[in-house]
Amino acid sequence: MKHLYLLFIVLSCVATAQTFEGISAPASRTVTLAADEAAFTITVAATLDSTQQQVKQALQNAGLPNPTVVATGLGQDVSPYFAGAVQMLYSATVALPAGSAIDTAKSLEALRTHLPAPLQSLQYAVAFNPSQTTVDAMRQVVMPQLLDDSRKLAQSLAAAAAVKLGAIRSISDSAGVYAILVPTAAFRAGDFSALQSGVLLGIPSPLPSSTQVTFSLNVVFATAP
Repeated sequence: MKHLYLLFIVLSCVATAQTFEGISAPASRTVTLAADEAAFTITVAATLDSTQQQVKQALQNAGLPNPTVVATGLGQDVSPYFAGAVQMLYSATVALPAGSAIDTAKSLEALRTHLPAPLQSLQYAVAFNPSQTTVDAMRQVVMPQLLDDSRKLAQSLAAAAAVKLGAIRSISDSAGVYAILVPTAAFRAGDFSALQSGVLLGIPSPLPSSTQVTFSLNVVFATAP
C-alpha cells in the first residue's frame, strides 16, 4: 500500500510538470547583490497653472540630474482650519548612485523648506536597489546555471514518466528585486537627518549595502515516447 501511495505522488508530480507542449521545468536562484543605486520618488504639489517643465527645472536647480516628471492629477491644499485652492500634483523619479543619496536628500530638504514658485509642497522617499547594469551582469552568470538545473529536473521527470527528453521548445526568464526602503517616517516628513546620523527613533539605520534578487527560468522541453 505504501509503494502504491509513493507511485501516485510521483505520477502526480509528473502530470503537473508535463504540458501539451512537453515537460515544463522551472528553476530559480536568489543571490545577494550590491544595492548600488538610489531610486528617488518625489511628490510635488504646485499651483494650478504650473507646468511639468517648471517642476523639472526646480528639481534640476536643486542638483537632481534629468528627473522624469509626470502630472498625476489634481488635489486640494488642506489645512487644519480650511480647504485651500486646487493644486496640480506631480510625481518625479530619478536614479542615482547609492553613494550620493545623502547629498541628494540634503538638496531635496533644502528645496522642500524653500520652495520656489509655483511649487507649494514636496515629499520624497528613496529605495536602494541593484542597478540594472549589476542585475544584467549577474543574469549572465546565473542563467547558464539555471538552464542546467532545469535540464536536470526535466530529465528526472522524463525518466519518471518513461519518455525521452527532447529539444528545448521555449524559455522564459525573470528577475525580482526585493527593494529596501527608507523608513516610512523619513518619507512622511521628507527628512533624512536620521539617515545622516545613522539613527531613527533610537534604532540604528545605516544605509543598505546589499539586497536580494531572485532569478527565475522556465524551460519547456519536447518529449518523445
